[in-house]
Amino acid sequence: MKYRTRPSENICSLEELFTKYLGLDIPIVPQTSSYSNKHTFSQLFFSQNPNQFTDIDKIMSFSVFKDEEIENLKSDAYSAQKPLYYLLHPDESYPTGTKLSVFFSNLANKNFSGNEQPLPIRSLLSAIDYEKLCTHLNTLIENRTAFNPDFIVELQTYLSNVIATDSNLNHYCTLFKCTSPSEYLATILLYALFDDVNFPEYASEVAITRKASVSRQSKTAADLNNPHFQKLMNDAHRVDKLQAFATYTLIALYSIQMLATIFSSVWISCYDETSFKGTFFSIVMLCASIILTALRFIPFSLHKKYSDLSLVLEHSVLDENHNTYCITYNHFQNCSKSFNAIQHNRRMIIILFCIVSLLYVVVSFVFNSFPLLVALVSITFGGVMLIDSMLYDHIAYRKYDLFFSDKDTRHTPSSGFGVARMCSWDYDPKMDSFRHTGYNRLTNYSEDCIRHIYDQVSDCSKYSWATLTAFIITLSSIGVIAEILQLVKPDFRYFRMPTASMLYSVSMILILLNGILNILILLRARAHYQKMADFSYYAGNPDSDNCAVSQLFRHHMYAGNISDLAIARGIYNYNFCMFESGICTSDIQPPDDRYHPMYIVKQKIHLITDVAICILVAYFSMAVWHTNNLSNIIVLPTLVIIYVVYTFLLYPALKYRKIKHNIRKLLNEKK
Repeated sequence: MKYRTRPSENICSLEELFTKYLGLDIPIVPQTSSYSNKHTFSQLFFSQNPNQFTDIDKIMSFSVFKDEEIENLKSDAYSAQKPLYYLLHPDESYPTGTKLSVFFSNLANKNFSGNEQPLPIRSLLSAIDYEKLCTHLNTLIENRTAFNPDFIVELQTYLSNVIATDSNLNHYCTLFKCTSPSEYLATILLYALFDDVNFPEYASEVAITRKASVSRQSKTAADLNNPHFQKLMNDAHRVDKLQAFATYTLIALYSIQMLATIFSSVWISCYDETSFKGTFFSIVMLCASIILTALRFIPFSLHKKYSDLSLVLEHSVLDENHNTYCITYNHFQNCSKSFNAIQHNRRMIIILFCIVSLLYVVVSFVFNSFPLLVALVSITFGGVMLIDSMLYDHIAYRKYDLFFSDKDTRHTPSSGFGVARMCSWDYDPKMDSFRHTGYNRLTNYSEDCIRHIYDQVSDCSKYSWATLTAFIITLSSIGVIAEILQLVKPDFRYFRMPTASMLYSVSMILILLNGILNILILLRARAHYQKMADFSYYAGNPDSDNCAVSQLFRHHMYAGNISDLAIARGIYNYNFCMFESGICTSDIQPPDDRYHPMYIVKQKIHLITDVAICILVAYFSMAVWHTNNLSNIIVLPTLVIIYVVYTFLLYPALKYRKIKHNIRKLLNEKK
């Protein structure tokens, strides 16, 4: 990227931004018909006109150079052979026979030969103080905003567009932890002025300096000889051994159970519909599955205790009055009132769903069909998810549109216009598209936004863990009931199994499936609880180290531990928290925290997938299982193809098209 060159055909250059929008008064050189390089960088590197003063100390106090470099630069200020002299006296002509004009051209156009800029220019750029430059640019932005309040939105859009053109820019903005427009602009300006060889070194220095300046006072190092700290370490070591023993003991028991199931066909050689031995063996194995699944609470509780002790050892603070180490551990509090109200309503919906499911049990016994129960529960569950999501989104987006609509708006507030209003910040009218996609999305999330994402990861993992456990126990319990009914009343066809041998085969599959799932869960349990403890701690403790929050987030994001869905949900909640504070999406900084159509599509694709699974389960239960007609299974691939085409091709295209259509309507209303 270069200062004088447009990063893209439809994005203005930095030179155009500073001269046309930020008010730099740069004369044009008649010979080249371009802006004067000396005057350009004089105004960029000095907050006041150096010609107004004669005292070099006062002049340098207005500069953006580092305090420790100013003394060295003062000697250059008096030499007509140095570039700095012409920044202080931009109206003077270059002496003949020098390359000074070429030096400043290097800054504007990067037209130097070789990989590195000339040493005088490199020295000048390396002496720039990043914080001083941000302050200078912030003054320019504030002056322009006072004249035109809408300029800040235009500038934010411009910065987002520029960052989207170069992936390295996004990296450096993340490295510098940019949060304000002036910081983003300073990063882009320095990136445009430096050469590619020396900027990484300068960027590393800035990142270290900023990290040291923004980090809070470090906590007192833990005293390893403190009796209480030694007790905590011993407890953690003991719990670590216990959790390993409990985990591998259960894995061994599951393995024995699975081996017994596999070799059962050897010692139950003549199994048929009347075999008491086979049925009794299935009941025993299924009951063993339920008991082993219930016993998982032992290693799980040890894993949780170990993760809590790890947090105490890592983040605890010494209580000097009692000579003990303690930790403040708060649960994350979502500040969105509407979100908390919806969560309460959803709990009521779950209770109603359970009541309706009990009624379905009665219906299934009336029609003597367990597959009918599965189908009814699946369809109802999918319908509840769909209606709940649509109703919640409709209410939330409509409130957003109503709150930020102008008094003279010509449309009736609706959810469609609410979505459009939230996403309009990223819309490019000239290209009729959104600037960021899955390939160039912004990932420099603020610490506050990251905490909302952490909360989503923690909650989703916690509930999915509990749901999977309930699912496994339910399957095993149903298998036990089916086998007992088969033993007591062989002619009872409630489960619609053609033969007892098929019921036996299904029971064996359930046992093997249960064993495999539980072994995988046990192997992942320690990392799961440790990750959840870290996420919950950083999400619920705003006073924790912000740098550690960001580092942990990026580590887990690159490791694949944080899904795109969790990020979308976290940003969604964060944006509505800001909305209830009176802040619209386009005013949220950094732009990475703002809600985007890409997140809407990701959330809805997940919802559509869940509903599609419910439909497929219902179809299989009624068309194949209930009727005992395997030929009907041929329709399943067709349903899967319809799902894939609609979910991943039609829906995203239609959703983006609808949002863009509503954004264009909003833009036309402003004209």
